[in-house]
Amino acid sequence: MEKTQIADNHYSLGYVKKPVNRNGEILVFLDVDDLAPYKKMSCFFVEMPSGLIPFFIEKIQFRHNGEAVVKLENVRDEAQAETLKGKALWLPIEQLPQLTGNRFYYHEVIGWHVLDQQSGDIGTIKDIFDNTVQPLFQIIHPSGKEILIPIHDDILKNVDRENNRIEVVAPEGLLELYLS
Repeated sequence: MEKTQIADNHYSLGYVKKPVNRNGEILVFLDVDDLAPYKKMSCFFVEMPSGLIPFFIEKIQFRHNGEAVVKLENVRDEAQAETLKGKALWLPIEQLPQLTGNRFYYHEVIGWHVLDQQSGDIGTIKDIFDNTVQPLFQIIHPSGKEILIPIHDDILKNVDRENNRIEVVAPEGLLELYLS
């Protein structure tokens, strides 16, 4: 499961941490689980006050922990690089790497049905709360009641992209707690 923040058909890639040297290179943090799909990235968008502005990459050198040193076209000195410090990085949603198996992006499952192996259809995913210790599906039951189910590998049994549904095994007693 991967968090993605979406804005205007773009997803959040990370942010510019700081300038690295006098020739305009910057240190960026890429908030992704797997850096491999981004190794041939040629451009990203920087969120500026006027909107998302494309910046083309001359060179990118990956470090550890999601960091990379990036040399951008037309950013030639430390002063220009400093203007990018703290700015959010975005990519078009079409460039989001495809996930397979039981991995999914949080934004893609909104509106999907959730089926419990014991209770059947328990409702539709309205939102995902990821600001908690354990991310949670917010599910609206057909009765209108809210159900919160942890997003965890032990609970998720199948992500069915073809039918837009997720099969789970809800923890014992959880559904009864919400539906009684």
